[in-house]
Amino acid sequence: MRGVLTVRIHVLRAAIAVLTGVLALGASPPPTIYHIVTRPLCAQLHDRIAPAIGMMLQNDTSIKKGPGYFKQYNLGGLYGSGPSTRNDPVSSDPGSGTSNMSQNIALLGMENLIRPIANNIIAIQTILDSPALTKATGREDDDKRLSDIRAKLLQALAAQNASLDIISGFVDTQQMADLQHADEGYISSISQPDSQSAQMSTPNPNPLASNPNYAGLAPNPYAIDPASIPGLTLGYNPVTRLQDALTWTISQAQTRENEAAKAVMASAVLCGNSPASPPP
Repeated sequence: MRGVLTVRIHVLRAAIAVLTGVLALGASPPPTIYHIVTRPLCAQLHDRIAPAIGMMLQNDTSIKKGPGYFKQYNLGGLYGSGPSTRNDPVSSDPGSGTSNMSQNIALLGMENLIRPIANNIIAIQTILDSPALTKATGREDDDKRLSDIRAKLLQALAAQNASLDIISGFVDTQQMADLQHADEGYISSISQPDSQSAQMSTPNPNPLASNPNYAGLAPNPYAIDPASIPGLTLGYNPVTRLQDALTWTISQAQTRENEAAKAVMASAVLCGNSPASPPP
């Protein structure tokens, strides 16, 4: 019996010696499991605040193209599409109730801005309203900082939403006007009056057929003519007013984004991710 036990001990020692030799030859060590613990503020900055800011910056780039398109639309109404369209009964008359070729290009440019901006606004709003940012994290100081950042980003988002309203509202109104007055210029140009109607006096033009700003809505008889408002008498143009309004909302968004950036950078310092200071 003792001999059998001695043999087993020798076998175990041999097995241990073999394993030791294998490990000495460079076998892979067992895996090491790491547990990374981060504070709630840093996690939310990485997972939600950073993506929201990225989409907001994308919107800034798109929205800043808007004033240029409004200017292009105004120039198209003033000068038309060019010498080649001067004989065109529709394209040559900016007051015919339909947009000319140059204006249509500007409208198309604005229309292409709408969907990407709207999609980003929806995504940003969804992120900022997520429970991870609206509920307590267990650290009062982190909750206060996250709430402040969220509020400032919502303020900037509101300004971007106002810019989107200006652009999309103008595009919808002009497209509705173009649809209402489509082909009116061509129809009037090919219609030949008979001898009896030629002797009749020309009726007063329908204001709805010549003003695209109404877009199918009857004018309010008590409406105030913007040209009679003090300060707007000279050179009044509703498109220019929209351009000025868009410039203002862009400025508001920039101001509010700067405030949000200060709060984000102050919090990033606490996470050891302080960005380099910009050059003066």
